[in-house]
Amino acid sequence: MGGGIGTVAIGFLFPKTSQSRDVDLEALCASSPLNSRCKDYLPGVSALDLKGKLIRADAFLATKPNQPIPVKGLKDEPVYLVVTQKAKIAEYAIRPVCTHLGCTVEWKSDRQQFVCPCHGSRFDGQGRVTNGPAQRSLPLVTVVVKQNQVRLVDRAPAIDPRKAV
Repeated sequence: MGGGIGTVAIGFLFPKTSQSRDVDLEALCASSPLNSRCKDYLPGVSALDLKGKLIRADAFLATKPNQPIPVKGLKDEPVYLVVTQKAKIAEYAIRPVCTHLGCTVEWKSDRQQFVCPCHGSRFDGQGRVTNGPAQRSLPLVTVVVKQNQVRLVDRAPAIDPRKAV
């Protein structure tokens, strides 16, 4: 009987260590996407079209390459997905917030650029500055395509594809 009471007392005195707690899969899979725990895990939130309908990766690939398409999913602001020339959804989405004063930029397909209505800054199809006063590229969010779903993760990609050579 004393052994049983002692075991219960030890359990109260020394609760589980932090190593035995559940791992935050969002953080784990963002830093180590090839981890076996991440095989079926879908990070972030689903990308939705502007009408609120779920975007399927195979259907979205039918859109015109290098043409940023607005989608919803992160808070109340849209982001722009891009289909690359290689018929693949880019691993990033463009957040349409001008880095000059925070105005919302708009994609102008006739000009093939994002244009800021406040002070005239212009950005190319990847969000790089082509004409100031903005001096920094548009911010990016991470896109994960898995199980025919397009998911948006509210953090910048680990590597900015605009800087990759």
